[in-house]
Formats: sequence, structure tokens, C-alpha cells
Amino acid sequence: MAYDLSRLLAQLTELADERYRRFNEGLMPGMRGTSLGVRMPALRRLARGIAAEDPQGFLDASLGAQVHELNLLHAMVLARRPNLERMARLRAFVPTLANWAVCDLLCGELKPAPADLDELAAFLDECIASGAEYPVRFAYVARMLYYRDDAHIEQTLQRCAAFRHEGYYARMGVAWGLSMLFLCQRARTLRFLETNALDRFTHNMTIRKAIESRRVTDADRALLRALARPPR
Repeated sequence: MAYDLSRLLAQLTELADERYRRFNEGLMPGMRGTSLGVRMPALRRLARGIAAEDPQGFLDASLGAQVHELNLLHAMVLARRPNLERMARLRAFVPTLANWAVCDLLCGELKPAPADLDELAAFLDECIASGAEYPVRFAYVARMLYYRDDAHIEQTLQRCAAFRHEGYYARMGVAWGLSMLFLCQRARTLRFLETNALDRFTHNMTIRKAIESRRVTDADRALLRALARPPR
């Protein structure tokens, strides 16, 4: 029996919060008309239920959905699938990403096992090669979440050095990821920033995001500000 997506949509509509919907749309230009305004705790409860009842039916039915909350649920349920199925579904879902919220949620939910890292890394390189803005963002954010240990950090920084993209959200994904990388790989990230490998906007936004972190010392803030590149 096909998954009853209309019943789920009715549940989401009952949980909708108009003020939260407007808040979401303000954060994500282009979302207008696609968000219901359901908060994340309620979505996580629904995702757990879907994952326990009929995850495959839901994933089949919700792929390519035009409702923001369905895409968030898709990301959460997909991330819980066994790796073989998950990789196939990632290949189908990532090209449909249309905003940073679903993209970054998917990245954070994946939590790959060590044995799955090589296969995921190859897929992330495919996403970068695609040139599509949100798949590129997905690849860089996922890389800086799961490939920042000593065994992978240099490869991750090499990918960052090769970053070339005009998309605002792709650039912001790299900047945010590198600012987080600074917190766990300070010396290597500093050396990378000193190479000026990034375009001016992404370089300076990385520094700005790092400076904004409460976990960065005043001394490091001064050091980072000194690395900022002046306007042309």
C-alpha cells in the first residue's frame, strides 16, 4: 500500500504555527508558500514515528516534496537508514535541496560510521563537481563536520583551497564550516587562512564567523582580524 502523505500533511497542518512560519520565511528567501511553520521538536517526534513504522514508504512518497517540513522530515528519516540504502537515497535527495536549513539538518543528522566515511567522501566530491549551489554547500558542511580529525583534516583543507563558487549559500557554507574548524583545528585552519586560497568574500566571512564565536579568545580574535583582506 502506498504511503498516505495526505494524512501526514494533515498532521503537519494541525501543528502549524503562523508566527513561526513567518519567521522561517524571513530567514530563507525563496521559501514563501512552502513552509507550514512546524517547530523542530514536533518534527523530530514525527520523524521517530515514521522511522519506526514505514520509513521506506515515506521516503519514496516525499522525495521532491514542495513542502518545507516534508523535506526536513525526509532528511531526518533518510539519515537513520542503513548505509547502503542511505547512500542511494542521498544521491536522489541531495540534488533536490533548495535551502540551507534542510541542507544543514541533513549534514548534522548523517553521523556516518567510520567504515562509511570513504564512500561518503566520494559522494561529497561528486556533489562539489556538480556545481549546484546547495549540493556544494552540503558537501563542504558535511566535510567539515565529519572529516576534521587528524587523519582527514589536510584533505578537507585541500578541498577548501579548491573552492570556487559564486553562490552566496555555497560560500556561506564554507565560511561557517571553516569557522567551526578553527575551534578544533586552530593551527591548521590559521595556516590555511594565511594562504589566502579563498575568494575575498568567503575568506572574510570565515574570519567574521570565527570572531563571533564565544569560544574564540580575544587574542585569537585580534589574530584573525589581522588576516582579513581589505576591500578592493
